[in-house]
Amino acid sequence: MIIVLAGVTAVHHTMVTAHLYLNGTNEVDFSRIKGYGDMSLDAKGTPILIGTDEKGNSVYTLGVGGNIEVGYRAMTEFLQIMSVPVDVILVYPVRLPVETIIWLITKVNCIPWGVGSALNLAITKLLLNRYVGLIQSAAEDLRLQVKNQLASDKSPIIAGDA
Repeated sequence: MIIVLAGVTAVHHTMVTAHLYLNGTNEVDFSRIKGYGDMSLDAKGTPILIGTDEKGNSVYTLGVGGNIEVGYRAMTEFLQIMSVPVDVILVYPVRLPVETIIWLITKVNCIPWGVGSALNLAITKLLLNRYVGLIQSAAEDLRLQVKNQLASDKSPIIAGDA
C-alpha cells in the first residue's frame, strides 16, 4: 500500500508524523529527520518518499498548500473516480491548529543568504514543539488506520458508493 500524508507543506509536520510512524517512536528529533524544513523539496510539488514501514508500505508526504481540505478532497475523490482499490493507497491529512502559520512562514524562504531558511526552520521547530502531542497522536492514529485498512475488505471504492 502507498500512504500519503497530506499537509500544508510536505516538509514540516507531515514529515515529522511520517518519521514517528515509521520509527514507532514518540520522540521528535528534528536533526535526525532528513529534509525537514527543506522548501526546495516541497517546491517540486511531488510526493516525497520518506521510507517504507515494516509491512512494506511506502510512506510519502505531500504539501497541498494553504487549503488542505480542498487538496485532500481532490485526491480522495480522484482515487474514487479512478476506482483505486482501498488497499492500494491511503491519503491521510495531518492537521495542526498552526498549519496556516506554518504555511505563511514558509514564504520567508525567499529572503536571501540563507536568512529565510534559518527563520523558517527556527520558527517552525518552535511551533511544532508546542504541538508535539498532536503530531504524536496523528502518528498513532495513522498506525491504527493502516492496520484497519490492511484488515478491511479489499474491494474498490466506486464513486457513488457509501
